[in-house]
Amino acid sequence: MEFIYVYLTALALAIAVGKAIRVRWVGKALPYVTGTLIFFMGMWAGNEIKSLPAIGMLFLSSAEILVPSLAFGYAMAYAFKDRDASRGKEDAKRGKLPYAFMACAAFGWVLGSFVLLPNASFDITALLIVLVIVIGIDMAPSITFTSFKRDLKHSWIPFSALAGALLGGAVSSLVFGLNVKFAVAASAGLGWYSLDGPLVSSYFGPTMGMVAFMVNFLREQITFFAVPALRGQRPGALLTIGGSTTMDDTLSLYAATLGDDYKGIALFNGLVLSLILPFLLPAILSA
Repeated sequence: MEFIYVYLTALALAIAVGKAIRVRWVGKALPYVTGTLIFFMGMWAGNEIKSLPAIGMLFLSSAEILVPSLAFGYAMAYAFKDRDASRGKEDAKRGKLPYAFMACAAFGWVLGSFVLLPNASFDITALLIVLVIVIGIDMAPSITFTSFKRDLKHSWIPFSALAGALLGGAVSSLVFGLNVKFAVAASAGLGWYSLDGPLVSSYFGPTMGMVAFMVNFLREQITFFAVPALRGQRPGALLTIGGSTTMDDTLSLYAATLGDDYKGIALFNGLVLSLILPFLLPAILSA
C-alpha cells in the first residue's frame, strides 16, 4: 500500500518540476528508461515462465482481457453521434519503438530463463519510480488549460474508452475466472504497455505483469490494422481502439485515416487518458 503513495508523490513532484523548468533531454531519455524497465520485467518473467504451454496461456489470457475491452469501448463511443471524418491517404508509418520494447521484453525473457534475477521485485519497483518521474517531467509542458478547454467537448471519447476498458476487464474476470483487480488493471492500460505491465508486475508478479504488457502491446498493434479497415465508421469510436496511444504512436495513423481535422482530437484523447492512467492504475491495483 505504501507504493501507491510513493508513486503518486513522485508523479506529482515530477509534473511540478516539468512545469517550472523545461528539461529538454527528458523526452530523449524516456525510451531508454522504458526499455530498461521492460527488459528487467521480461527477465523476471523468464524466471517464472519457461515452457511452451505457459507461453501459450500467456497469449490466451491476453486475448481474454483485450477482446472485451476493445468491444465495450468501441460500442460505448459508437452510441454517440459525431460527424463524418474526411479521408486521407493511408500512409501512416509505425514507429520502431514498440518493436524495440518488444525486443527488450523478449531478450530479457530469454536471459531470465537461464539467469536468476536477484531482488527482482525491488528492481522493478525502483525502475518504475524512475520511469514515472521521467513521464511526469516530459508530459508537464503539454498540460495547459487552453488546450483542454478547446477540446473539452470531445471528452466523451476518452471516457468511453476508459469506461469500456473497466467494464471489459470486469466481464473478463467474471467469464474467465481472473482476479478482478488484475483483469481490470490490465484492460485499463489502454495501450500503455510500458506503464501497465511493470505496474501489474509490482503487485501480482512477473507472469501477470507480462500478460498486462501483452494485452496493451497487442492493442496498439491491432489499432494499425483495425482503424484503416473500419474507416468510414464513427471517428470517435475508432479513437477508442487506440486508447492512450492516439497522442503518440498511432497519431499519424489517425490523421491519415480520419483526416487532419481529427489530429487534435486524437491528441486530446490520448493526453486525457495518459493523465488519468498513472493515477487510476495504481488506485485499482491497491484497492
